[in-house]
Amino acid sequence: MELKKGMVLKEDIYSLSGVLLLKKGTKLNEGHINFLNHHKIQLQAELSSKNSPEQKLGEIYELVYKNVYSSIKDLQKKIIAEKAKLDNQEISEMLDAFEVLHKEFTLHDVGILEIMERFSEDEYLFKHCLNVGLIASKIGKILKLTNEHQKMLANMGLFHDVGKFKIDPAILNKPTRLTDDEFNLIKQHPKFGYDLLEGTSIDSMILEGVLKHHERLNGTGYPYRLREEDIPFFVRILSVADTFDAICSNRVYRGSMSLFYAIDELIKEINLNRLDENIVLPFANFLMELVKGKKITLRNGKEVEIIHLDFKHPNQPILKVDGYQPLNLLKENLTLNQVANM
Repeated sequence: MELKKGMVLKEDIYSLSGVLLLKKGTKLNEGHINFLNHHKIQLQAELSSKNSPEQKLGEIYELVYKNVYSSIKDLQKKIIAEKAKLDNQEISEMLDAFEVLHKEFTLHDVGILEIMERFSEDEYLFKHCLNVGLIASKIGKILKLTNEHQKMLANMGLFHDVGKFKIDPAILNKPTRLTDDEFNLIKQHPKFGYDLLEGTSIDSMILEGVLKHHERLNGTGYPYRLREEDIPFFVRILSVADTFDAICSNRVYRGSMSLFYAIDELIKEINLNRLDENIVLPFANFLMELVKGKKITLRNGKEVEIIHLDFKHPNQPILKVDGYQPLNLLKENLTLNQVANM
């Protein structure tokens, strides 16, 4: 049967991995139709345990760029540029689209490093919103939060930078140093985003994330220089995910930075009492566990392995060096970023 704009689905549509793609009662728009037509074969293909992680990730990658990514991009081009407010239908469509992606990532337990590698080369703002949602959700899992709380964190990430859609892309993507006026404008994007969403049915915690994700515990953040007691725990998680992805992503004014550099920067932020150590340390240790036991090349050409992590100082592990005594970076007052050839 030919799909037509305005048709209403009589039943839910699922992928074979059990993820709800479109709900019963959905009134089809052009985005839905393009999505279903593009995935007509893929939705009938197996997504079973015998598929490799790369095959599964390929399916998810397609979901991003043919559904979620295009939905967010269309919203920016057709709606936000023309409207002072979003309505509940537009918000619902974004959440429904992103839920497909989030469920697939959760179902297949896609790792943070896989997220960073897969989505490292595209328009920064659109990709960044998706990444931050997925990473914030993963941090929630690391912290043993409930599935519902992990989903909330994902949705907070999806919307956290929506205010940037109200800023001239020429300023957002400027490859040279911003003027003071341009930087001050960008610092208003949390308020722009809040104004777009205020008064809608969106969850109040998502609104908190939009408004406060650049606030810092010591009062040096923006736009309101709030302090620790005024920044909810979920927003603090969002801030860590946002900072991490911003460091690791390709930007118009610089290339992506290494994982070890990102961890160094997160540790600096907790030492300055800007980010919450109760979030950063579990997250940083989780990231370091991912590379523990793998070969790492030092700047002098020698290969080493991480054999021990200090929870309080995850960027200063003990390294096994063939033919030498173990190298304790904490005792040497060095970080892995400083000695690794990355």
